[in-house]
Order: sequence, then C-alpha cells, then structure tokens
Amino acid sequence: MQDLLERLKEALADRYVIERELGSGGMATVYLARDLRHDRKVAVKVLRLDLAAALGSERFLREIKIAAQLHHPHVLPLYDSGEAGGFLYYVMPYEEGESLREKLAKEGELPVAEAVRLLRDVVDALAHAHEHGVVHRDIKPDNVLLSGHHALVTDFGVAKAVSEATGRQQLTTAGVALGTPAYMAPEQAVADPHIDHRADIYAVGVLAYELLTGQPPFTGTTPQEVLSAHVTQAPDVVTRHRATVPRSLAQLVMRCLEKKPADRWQRAEELLLHLEALTTPSDGITPTDTRPVPAVSKRKNAIGLGIGVVVIAAIVGVFVLRSGPEAPLFRVGRTTQVTRALGLEVDPSFSPDGRMLSYTAGTAGRMRLYVQQLGGGGTIELTDRLTGSHRSPQWSPDGTQLVYESQGAIFTIPVFGGTPRRVVGGSPGFASGEPAAGGVFHSPVWSPDGEQIAYVWQENPASIAYQRQPSEIYVLSLSGGEPRKVVDAIEAHSLRWSPNGSMLAFVSGASLFVFGTGDFGNVDPSSIWVVKSSGENPMQVTGEDALNISPAWWSDGEHLLFVSNRDGSRDIYEVAIASSGEPRGTPLRLTTGLNAHGIDLSADGAHLTYSVFTHLANLWYLEMPSQGVASITEATRVTGETQVIEIADLSADGAWLAFDSNREGDQDIYRAPLTGGEPQRLTTHLQDDYAPSWSPNGRQIAFYSLRTGNRDVFVMSADGGALQQLTDHPDQDRLPDWSPDGNAIVFVSDRTGQQELYLMTREPGAAEWSRPEQLTTKGGFSPQWSPDGTAIVYVDDRVGSVWVLPLENRQPRLLVEVEEGSPLAQSARWSQDGNTIYYIASMGGEVHGIWSVPASGGPSRMVAQLGDPSGRFPTWWFTVDGTRFYFTIQEFEANVWVAELLTR
Repeated sequence: MQDLLERLKEALADRYVIERELGSGGMATVYLARDLRHDRKVAVKVLRLDLAAALGSERFLREIKIAAQLHHPHVLPLYDSGEAGGFLYYVMPYEEGESLREKLAKEGELPVAEAVRLLRDVVDALAHAHEHGVVHRDIKPDNVLLSGHHALVTDFGVAKAVSEATGRQQLTTAGVALGTPAYMAPEQAVADPHIDHRADIYAVGVLAYELLTGQPPFTGTTPQEVLSAHVTQAPDVVTRHRATVPRSLAQLVMRCLEKKPADRWQRAEELLLHLEALTTPSDGITPTDTRPVPAVSKRKNAIGLGIGVVVIAAIVGVFVLRSGPEAPLFRVGRTTQVTRALGLEVDPSFSPDGRMLSYTAGTAGRMRLYVQQLGGGGTIELTDRLTGSHRSPQWSPDGTQLVYESQGAIFTIPVFGGTPRRVVGGSPGFASGEPAAGGVFHSPVWSPDGEQIAYVWQENPASIAYQRQPSEIYVLSLSGGEPRKVVDAIEAHSLRWSPNGSMLAFVSGASLFVFGTGDFGNVDPSSIWVVKSSGENPMQVTGEDALNISPAWWSDGEHLLFVSNRDGSRDIYEVAIASSGEPRGTPLRLTTGLNAHGIDLSADGAHLTYSVFTHLANLWYLEMPSQGVASITEATRVTGETQVIEIADLSADGAWLAFDSNREGDQDIYRAPLTGGEPQRLTTHLQDDYAPSWSPNGRQIAFYSLRTGNRDVFVMSADGGALQQLTDHPDQDRLPDWSPDGNAIVFVSDRTGQQELYLMTREPGAAEWSRPEQLTTKGGFSPQWSPDGTAIVYVDDRVGSVWVLPLENRQPRLLVEVEEGSPLAQSARWSQDGNTIYYIASMGGEVHGIWSVPASGGPSRMVAQLGDPSGRFPTWWFTVDGTRFYFTIQEFEANVWVAELLTR
C-alpha cells in the first residue's frame, strides 16, 4: 500500500502534493492534496487500479467531462480529471465539513426541518443536473457533504461514467457494484438498460427515509438480499418508525419509493416544489411592527400619501398582473462563489465595466465597505477606520467612486480608498435644501449620467426600522441646487435607476430584511414599484402578499429582476416593464431554492451577482447575577436545532417551555419539558403561528396567528386542541399575555394606526371573552402583567421608554425615560416578586444588555451584557424566572456569488 501511495505521489507531483488519505469507498480512494498551480487544498479521488484497468482512460474521461459542466450552489464542482502513471483521478474542492453519512453515524435520525432543508438542497442539485442531461446514479449520504447549513452533492457523473465506459458485466467482474445496494432503484437492481433520471428520485426517497427514521427502508445480510428487497418488497411507511413525521412529508417520501418509475415523481423540479412547500416561506422571524396584507383592499395608503395620481392608479388597477409567457427570458448559467468568510457579506454591486464588485461585510449593525476584483484579484476594505455601519454601496458611472449610506447620512468615497465626502444628511444644515431638519437618508443610487443621486428620506425613527412609515424619494443634482422630490411612499428603500435614467424602481416594505440589525433578515410582505424619474405615474409591479425586494434592471431597461419568496424560498424572478413603468405579464421564476438576500446585474446584462442568506435563532439562558454584570459569553444553550425561534414562554410551574419555531416548515407552536425532550408540535396550520403565552393554570396557551390573512389572537388547550379565535380585525393583533388570575389577556394592536395595548376579559370559568378595550393612547408594545395582577409593564418602542400602567386608574407612569446617549428599551419583564422590572435595551440598533430598575422608580443598572463579539445577536424578546434570563440568539450567514445570466 505504501508503494502504491508513493507511485501516486510521483505520478501527480507536477500538479498536486498528496498529503494524506481522507477515506475510501467501493470505487475510489480520496486524498487531501495541495494544488500547486492555485495554492489551495483539494480532494483528489483516485479510482481503484483494477477498475481503472477495466475502464480505460479515454472513454472514462470523455464521460466525466459532461459532469464537469455542472455549476450550481449545491453541486461540488469538478476542478480537474486525468490519467497519470496508470491512475485515473478527478479533483474537487476540499470541504472541511463532514459528510451526511458521518452526521447520521453521530446523530441518527435528524430533526424534520433539518432533513427537509438538506433534501431540498440535494434535489435542487439533481434538478440542475437532470436539466443538463446528467444522472447521478449513486445518491447516498456518503456523496452529500455538509458545508455550513447547506448540502453539497459530490461525484456527479462518476457512476454514470463508469457504467458507460464498461457496462454492468465488466463492473461485476471488476468486483464493483454500480451504485450502492441500499440506495439502488429496482431498475438498477435488475440491470435495466433504460435507466433514467427517475433512479435518482428513488435514491432521494431512500435518503429521505434514512434521514427521518435513522435507517434505510431495506436492509439485509448480503447485497443480494437488499437488491431483491428493492424489487419485491414494499417498504414500511415512514410514520411507522417515526410518528411525528408530517403526513405530507411521509407521503412525499413514499411516492419517491414507488417500484415503477412511472409512479414516482417524474421530475426533480416537481419534487423540489413540494419540498419547498414544506419549508417556511418566511425563513425568518415575523416582524414586530409590520403588517402582511393578503389582498390589495387591506393595504391603506400603500404609497403616495395624499397624492391623487397614485390613488387613481390603484383604483384603475394598474398593478394587476396579466398573463405572461410560459418560459422566462433568462436562465442562470455558471456560478462562482466570490466570498467565503463567516458572517454577513451582502449588498453586492457590479462596477460599470463588470470587473469589480463592491459589497458590505461584517455583523449586522457593524458593516464595512469592500471592493473586490473579480478573476482572482485582491480585496480592498474602504471603511475599516471609520465609525458606524456602512451599507448600500453603488458605483458612479465612471467607476471611480461609490455612494453609500452610514448613520442616516449619504457619502461618496473613491473606490481604491480615500476620505469620504458627505453628500446629504448628518449635521443640520450641512447640505443646502435638505428636505427637512433631521431625518434619515438612505438607499442612494447614482443616475446613469453621473450628474444626480437619488435617495430616500424619512423622519428619524428610534432605530433603523423604517417599518410602515411615510418616506420620500428625492433626486439631488451634484452640480448644486435644491433636492427635487420625486414621490411620497411608504417604507421605501433599495432604489435602482433604469439604464436610460427615465425610471426609478424601489421597494415598499420589508426594510428590516435589508437594514435590520438584531432583526436583520426579518421577513415582511413588500412590493416593488416603478416611478418615472420626473415623479409621474407610479406603478406597482408586484403584489404585496409576499417578500418582494432588490429590483435590478437588465441592460435593455425593459426587464426587472428581483428577489421574492412568493413560491417558497427566496428566489430570483423576472418581469417585463413597459415604457410607462407598467408590468407586462406575470413575474417568472429563474432559480429554485436560492434563498437570496439581494442581487445586482452587470451593465452589459451578462452577469448576475447575488448574496445567499441563512438565518438561525435558538433559545439560551443566563443565570441572574447576585451582584455585578452577567455576560453573554456565560450563556447556556437551551435549544440547538436548525430553526428560528422568535418567542418562548415558561409555564407557571416551571416544568414546560412553549415556543414558536419553523423546525418543520411553517412557524408553529411547540411545547417541551424544560428539562429536555422531543418537542411536541401543537399547531399545524399552513400559515404561521407565533408568541405562545401560558395561562396561569397551565391548561391553555394564547398565541397570535396569520391564518386569517392578518394577525389575530387565539387560545388553545395546552395539548393543541380546543382552538378559539379571540380577535377578528383587519389590523394586526399580536403578543398576548395572560393576567395572573387567567381572566384577562392584554395584547398589542395597531388599530389606531400605531401600536397600542388592548384588553379582553372574561367571567371566571366562562368561555366567552369581551370585546377588546383600548388601554393606551400614546403607544405600547410587549406588555406583561405584574405578578399581583394590578399593573402592566410595557415599552414605547418608538422612543425606547419603559412604562407601568396601573389597572386601577389606568394612568401610565413613566418608569425609564430615554435620555441622549442612553440605551433604548425594546421589551420589559417583571421579577417574580414584583419589586423589580428588567428591560432589554439597545444602542444603535444592537441589543447590548439587560437592565434592572425598581418597580417603584429609581436609577437603572445593567445586570447582563449581551453584546457578542462573535457576531451573534439576541433579539428584542426575553423573559425571566426566579433565577434566569431566557432569550433567543440569532446567527446570520451570507456570502456573495456571481453567475452568468443567459438569454434563452
């Protein structure tokens, strides 16, 4: 064996330095090596010598060359292949993550949500391969690598190449089974000469079965027994081995495992759509201050407050999309990952010549500007010595400068470094003709002729959450003069000028998804609009019942590409735009399962850049310090799965935890023993459920849900039964909290146009609840009853103050006032004895601590420091028991990619 390794090292010495063996399988041994030409780590797979001898190099390399053409985010690419010294080999990137086989060996069956997510990645890769005529033929856990939160499929085309080069009989003679018996479709087991892509779909069924139950559907003492079972035996249904698997998912898996190919899913694309339907459409935390709108009639003053032309446009229905062509104009070609660092890398933007990219990177709330040369060039950090966070870089038409936003002002900076120049915003009176004193300036973009900059202005909020607030779009001439208002809008951002300068595209809504800090990536419905740069004729391009963001013009100025989750994952869509700005036809989907955050197009329209964004949030706790300040570095994880938890609640006896999670697709309510154990899913509706609150006796749980088309409050029994809807209003009712006697519920609603507290009551033991009664008139959020039931603590999250509302006289008492430079409260909670109030607070949008204040009034002091240098972000929510603070910590990851954009 040592002689064989030395021979291999010598044969590949001119290209690769073999360092060590990583593993071996039925057909090949894989080695860690260093690529001398590119100075990078690679994995070199070397076919068994007896197999290589049976194959012959010419035909094998010709067949594997087809697989080398695959370029997809979930396909591990083929770098190189060849023959040297009698060895047949192929080279792939070296991924330090484990294989799915290794993960299964350590953990056994996976959480349902994680299994679905990984299967979606695998099927997405297969759909791409099948479209290019490549069938894998050996899908199994060993050939799926885990990189971050994603799956990469390896060895595409290898089994196909082997079979095409030798035929099954030669493989048997060589002592190699084509494929792996546990994952082989019946037609593979009987050596059917007409095997097609549906064999891969069968293998996906086997893989899914194993991920969900911990074992494949068929086992045996010999390979022949397993192959025979695939042909002759019916597999047990998935739920026989794991009853908690959702019925729809179990049915999906069993259809993959049909004996006859004609009875399975016929296309990987079809299977992918069904998998995506099982994943959360939001892929993020529900916003705390926005409203999803299921129909146009529920959106009030969506854009153009007080401007009749917009109202008329809505009346005549210019935004109703007509039927369009069946196939999109574009398709995405070869893709290349540009950035790989941990953390966030977003806001990608092409230079005018397409040779460089700008983007922002760091942690949410602390982003820096970068410029990177494509094709192997270097990276320049432009704002490393500047304070604040820097976002939304856009290139000047001559390619010499970037315009960007920071701390509510707009700046320009030379692309190779230099001193920033303030354009507008910041100190009052700095720029002549500012639209109003103060305010926030953001989303700048250069006009195509380089003479103007368009931007958004709106009144300065407490944080960078521009949600549902009026905003104004302006154009500023760089040669001087007054800024010119283009249009009024609601929560406008992400401006993009059309190539000829005649129109501006922008987004209305979902600003937290783009600009949030601790709530970065927080999904909310939004719409894309186009307006003439002169301010005439605003047109709604998309609906507003899904996330629609990041418009980008194609080079002809007649097509917009954008990101939307309208069909599940966040993918790229195209829509044609008439010269009037009106959409022509229905938006058409270009990608599947991408989970994009933002996009940009090169000036010639030949390339697309995008950032891929993932988001996790789990529950942690900190012990309350008897003195001093606790640190987030001492926090203990309570949950640790691939999921997003927004809000949790502890039962009064401290035995149970209720929480919302997207662990099985939609955001649903779960309960679990606080001491640990498998969570029990309590709600299963296709729309999202949030914010559980235990009744004092532990028999009921209140929550709010989107199942009625907007947010309403519900109550159910603690086992998920006996559901009762408590509110039914076209505005948003959320965040319920029980009174200590169980006969009242306080909740938040924006029925008056801003968030206020409302109260519902019932007679002891009665089932009927009163109509909601408004408690506050000057704002209210995140309420909680005092332990004795005499008062409610809440925050005014617009300004960050903490208030106490005595129920006796209903006169709010200011407990924590916001002073200049002080942290802004986001939510507040009582201590168990009612003597202390704790509040979680932020500075500059970043959650940085928990503070305590006597309930009777007095100075505040920090008791827990939540700033995390690793980039993890606690959310606005927290709760307390007698000894611990419980809160959620988010983890963000995003990387930038570049792809060819091809016309069909």
